[in-house]
Amino acid sequence: MGGDGSKKRLIFVGGGHVHLLSLKNADRFVREGAEVILIGPDRFHYYSGMGPGLVSRIYGPDQVRFDVQRMVEDRGGVFIRDKAVSLDAASKTLLLQGGARMAYDLVSFNIGSYVPMDRIPGAEKEAIPVKPIESLEMARGALLKKLGFGSPKVLIVGAGPAGVELAGNMWRFVQNENARAEIILANSSDRVLPNFPRRASTLAQDSLSRRGIRVLPNFRVASLKQGLARSESGEETPFDLAILTIGITPQKIFAESGLETAEDGALMVNDYLQSTSSLDIFGGGDCIALKENRLDRVGVYAVREAPILFHNLLARLKGEPLQAFRPQKRYLLIFNLGDGSGLFVRGSWVWKGKLAFAVKNYLDRRFMSEFQVSGETG
Repeated sequence: MGGDGSKKRLIFVGGGHVHLLSLKNADRFVREGAEVILIGPDRFHYYSGMGPGLVSRIYGPDQVRFDVQRMVEDRGGVFIRDKAVSLDAASKTLLLQGGARMAYDLVSFNIGSYVPMDRIPGAEKEAIPVKPIESLEMARGALLKKLGFGSPKVLIVGAGPAGVELAGNMWRFVQNENARAEIILANSSDRVLPNFPRRASTLAQDSLSRRGIRVLPNFRVASLKQGLARSESGEETPFDLAILTIGITPQKIFAESGLETAEDGALMVNDYLQSTSSLDIFGGGDCIALKENRLDRVGVYAVREAPILFHNLLARLKGEPLQAFRPQKRYLLIFNLGDGSGLFVRGSWVWKGKLAFAVKNYLDRRFMSEFQVSGETG
């Protein structure tokens, strides 16, 4: 038993999308006699799906975040501002960055992924990572300062969904400021959105080009140094502000703690979202990999995992049967292009327009309203 020896201790590590439903219903665990603890770096969790719109100020900060501290505390739980750095499955103990050790009966991880800045020499000093989402506010602030001194060059490294959305919304931000900036997208492939249907790439490229956003094809950044990006082939482009959107990978805690992981370090879980190394360790979102069904890292799966995780944590506490997570094969993605339009992609079905963004905006706001239950907007 964790805690005082009479209550089972359930620890949530991270307040991400998959945990929101469980945190909103923390009182259910409390009524079952559990001590509920949330460990996270900040009281707020920012919704990544609206991150690019935060840059362009389609949304304000209070519209894209959840007060997870208040959410759990209002329902009888405890919030600890810290970070888990290692785990001992044998003794069922977490080690926190602040030095504390915490025993648990059940623990669930929803800690997302990060941008490994050390993969590109100079990036840690020269660039801002796209994750955590809060760092987009840092990028926006840095650009705002530079707009006062001419027409800065903004280099976005990576032309996947994050890079394309960020480029478009940076452009919108500059327009809203009645300023000028050169926005450059460094693309290691020959087309933007290389992992999507070619029509999606064409529509996205046309949208960017029409607004003067420059795409550098086959420009794989090898180093960033003193305002100069150099590609593996020796090409160079100068920049005043660089943002990295590439190489997003799971946190290292699982591999370093000796748990079974996927090749990229994601926690390996079974169909019940339990670690294959310990059935009292659960997880969801970007930080896990299903043993029998490798999934793309998209928010759709995180949202679908949430009710399964909530049920299974409660069932594990009560000694009842667990439910299996059955992921859908096809899913919808809508990208915010920053010009009032969206790019709709579902399998091979691709289209672009203002209606697509309206659909995305509706779905995002509906999701926010479901979990903004702690006074975030007022």
